[in-house]
Amino acid sequence: MVVDDDPHICEIVQAYCEREGFLCAYSYSGAEAMKLLKSFEPDLIVLDVMLANEDGIDWCRNARSYTNAPIMFLSSREEDEVKINALSYGGDDYVTKPFSPGVLMAKIKAHLRRVSTGRREQLLELPGLTLDYYAQSVIMGSETVFLSKKEFSLLTYMAQNVNRVVSVDALFQLIWGTETLEDTRTVAVHISNLRKKIEVDPANPERIVTIRGSGYMLVARSTK
Repeated sequence: MVVDDDPHICEIVQAYCEREGFLCAYSYSGAEAMKLLKSFEPDLIVLDVMLANEDGIDWCRNARSYTNAPIMFLSSREEDEVKINALSYGGDDYVTKPFSPGVLMAKIKAHLRRVSTGRREQLLELPGLTLDYYAQSVIMGSETVFLSKKEFSLLTYMAQNVNRVVSVDALFQLIWGTETLEDTRTVAVHISNLRKKIEVDPANPERIVTIRGSGYMLVARSTK
């Protein structure tokens, strides 16, 4: 969730977040952001220190009554006193403007990884592959790959049916529902995108294999 009274900043952060597969919502005012906080239930918040009609640090302090999500301040204020107050009243990080979107995204991912540490009940572990429900990511060895909502849903369903064939129709109905204008060929497109993220050689997949005439199968073999 992004809280900033500058629409341009909100659009930039949203674009980069969605490109990485995150669902992103934003608000220009503190009052609206507080309502959004309760309905959207974000995993992480990017917050401006100086909102139009409210102090971002005060907003952060109030928000702590409703969420434990990491809060990253994004501000043009560089004074040490402001940074100290921001981090003392509930903030987890402080990034100054102008900022590098790439660095911001790296920080967001790092915070999400830290938050998910210890949440074993939110992990689905397979040989060589671990799904993190909290961060909506897949962990392969030391590498963490963030997926879009539909990609993660597809992979989760196949992981729950590991080493078994899952039909295209089953995947389509599960992810898109029966009352949709989408075509079942959409599944193939998303599988292709998923392979690009988790396969060593997407053209010759070894994790998500096609069972001709039947569907797909997530293969998870023990490396022992």
